[in-house]
Amino acid sequence: MKDLIDNEEEMVTLTIDKKQITVKKGTMILEAAEKAGMKIPALCADKRLIGFGACRMCVVQLKGKKALIPACFNPVREGMDVITNSPEIIEARRAQLQLILAEHPLDCPVCDKAGECQLQDLVYEYGVVDNPYRMKRVQKAVERLSPFIERDMNRCVLCGKCVRICNEVQGVGEISFLNRGIKSYIGTDFDRPMNCEFCGQCISVCPVGALNSKPFKYKARVWDLENKTTICPYCSNGCSLVLGIKDNKIQRITGDYDIGINEGNLCSKGRFGYEFVTNPKRLKKPLVKRNGLFEEVGWDEALGLVVSRFNEIKAASGADSICGLGSARLTNEELYLFQKLIRQGIGTNNIDHGGRYQGLLGLRESLGEACSTNSLHEIRRANAILLLRADLNETHPNVRIEVNLAVNRNRAKLIVVDNKRILLSRQAQANLIIKPGTEVALINGIINQIIMLELADTTFVNEKTEGLAELKTSIEKYTPEYVEKVCGIKPLDLESVAKAYAEVENACIIVATGMGLVGNDHDIACAASNLALLTGNIGKESCGVYILPEKNNSQGALDMGIVPGFLPGYVPVDKPGKGVMNMLEPDKLKAMYIVGENPLLTYSLTNVRKSLYAMEFLVVQDMFMTPTAEMADVVLPACSFVEKDGTYTNLERRIQRLKKILPCVGESRSDIEIFIDLCKRLGCEMTEDVQQEIKASIHPHFSFEDWKGKFIPVECVGIMSADDGLLLVSAPSHLYSGSFGAWSPTLLEIGEACCEISIGEASRLGIKDGDRVMVSSKNARIELKARVSPDVPDGVGVVHLYPTMNIMCLFGKEMLPINGNVELLS
Repeated sequence: MKDLIDNEEEMVTLTIDKKQITVKKGTMILEAAEKAGMKIPALCADKRLIGFGACRMCVVQLKGKKALIPACFNPVREGMDVITNSPEIIEARRAQLQLILAEHPLDCPVCDKAGECQLQDLVYEYGVVDNPYRMKRVQKAVERLSPFIERDMNRCVLCGKCVRICNEVQGVGEISFLNRGIKSYIGTDFDRPMNCEFCGQCISVCPVGALNSKPFKYKARVWDLENKTTICPYCSNGCSLVLGIKDNKIQRITGDYDIGINEGNLCSKGRFGYEFVTNPKRLKKPLVKRNGLFEEVGWDEALGLVVSRFNEIKAASGADSICGLGSARLTNEELYLFQKLIRQGIGTNNIDHGGRYQGLLGLRESLGEACSTNSLHEIRRANAILLLRADLNETHPNVRIEVNLAVNRNRAKLIVVDNKRILLSRQAQANLIIKPGTEVALINGIINQIIMLELADTTFVNEKTEGLAELKTSIEKYTPEYVEKVCGIKPLDLESVAKAYAEVENACIIVATGMGLVGNDHDIACAASNLALLTGNIGKESCGVYILPEKNNSQGALDMGIVPGFLPGYVPVDKPGKGVMNMLEPDKLKAMYIVGENPLLTYSLTNVRKSLYAMEFLVVQDMFMTPTAEMADVVLPACSFVEKDGTYTNLERRIQRLKKILPCVGESRSDIEIFIDLCKRLGCEMTEDVQQEIKASIHPHFSFEDWKGKFIPVECVGIMSADDGLLLVSAPSHLYSGSFGAWSPTLLEIGEACCEISIGEASRLGIKDGDRVMVSSKNARIELKARVSPDVPDGVGVVHLYPTMNIMCLFGKEMLPINGNVELLS
């Protein structure tokens, strides 16, 4: 893994094959040789993993010594003289290959790994043409572990890379070595079915054909693929993808350690969620509704109708009777032009995008910038990590990897605060299950304890902050006893957490946001910032506050001004427009332009259908005929992320380029092409270079002239009690992220919409795991499947999102935990 060793660690000089090199102390011989441009073969080594020494192919000699040692887990020493190739070494490697091949099937012609099989390459390199070793092979059945992964244990060479990446990097530990000696094999405990997110990391490290991507099987040979690099269109992590293209189709997606910020690590969506690109239901031509039915038309007619109707409505009812709803999945350039079209072409600030960005704006109030304070890789070097309503396994899997590395390799203290137990709770020093909606009260209680215990960084506070007196006054009532009453946390646990966070050198706070999470994001972010400022955990490495937006370009959408109150670069507007929640109120507006959003399925308002039906004119621009698009007067077909150019901005504000890889489907156009055409028709001033125009509009700035962080006192308000029913909260589901998940059939094969309740509540309500239940609140009723779980506390119902159902309508406009009921359906 990159950056795991302190930059100031002492250096060591050694000689490898008569070449003198200098590397950091602690570097393994294998890595040192690679840095010097020398290749040492290894089947069990990976840059992301700790040396293991399973394959014994990386054996080397020390000058003057006869014994061979594995290079993958022997560290360099000052003055060491290493020999990587000698007759003895070559013969030992050849003998090891023969032992591996003794029980390995020679089915290369039908193995999907052919062409990139490390074993095949080594056998060829070392000229293994015969084998004195013979073993009776026992044919094992091929296991189909999920719609994504297929395992053929006949080909397994027991390198252990799948076990180690699952444990060391993913932090899941779903598989391990079973039995001993010649009977060893890899599997789950007691050979039960696999129960993980099927990220495919095990496939990525397998050196042979034991683990295969089921969607890719028999699709193409690797030498027929043209590999192209792009950026993932799902979450805000901004992972780099390597697309294997054949016949103008994505055949598979892989990662590359040396490309991008994700070090080759991908989640299940990034690796397998590409089917929406080639889904046959993609829109191919513009559609206009006449007499209640859609008709295919040309682009000129469709865009001409859009412009004429907008102008008519503007003339009759004013520009503020029209609004635009954008998507955080668009590129920065597309987002900039969309707000220009709405603001300059139509003349209104009624513009917003589908995302929960109030948390980022809370950071801007407190710290001066609407973005996370530090880079992602700094998390792994933190000494303490506070996860605040952040089930990273479901929201940002590759951020979870950073947390896992911090805990396992940097021995960081992990504090998990959530409404239920999550995967990372297993590694937490403190696991606080709080009552839903009380995150702010808990943070205020921690701040209270830090002040009482005199753990604040007084030098930093005095020099770099303002507003401490007001903060002290606001948190006086948040005593351990009060916090116990509100949150359900014991006083000793509160004190312990305060010490764990405040007494280390570098501590960071991670907060997840998104449409699938209920709660007051703004106040949570401000409270988190208060805590970080009080302890001096701002403005240095491996600390700070991370607000994790939901979508791939959520940060870019905010930076580009797709909000009613700011222009690009956070320049305030004179007259703020309507936000999305007000746009979708009935009888508020006359016309709406929706791009890449499906509010009928993703928004918490219960009257969205009524509001859209009442529109005089509705334009929807999308890749698919969504339920929202079915209500439109004009539907404009848009391109996917691999069919256009542009840039995305990830959660750490890293701007990454997107390149066009495939041709557009049918007559669909990229969003930027559509916006440019409409802008010209609406009379906007246009430049030839959109990126230069963006640079001229946005400049580096800090919101505070004195460059001091501000303490923003916040109160825990609107606390609900379960009464006779349950307190309902929402939970994002990793495999299902908006419309992309809905149009990727393989993702839909795993899991379904459900409501998770405790064992105690299930017993009280007479509900068994798998029963159909009716979940209801004052806003809506939804039929779901019940999941009985020991991870959920009594009195709470956790409703998991699903792309084909509007789960969020249960929570209404406020998007807060709500009283509800779960009833068994007969």
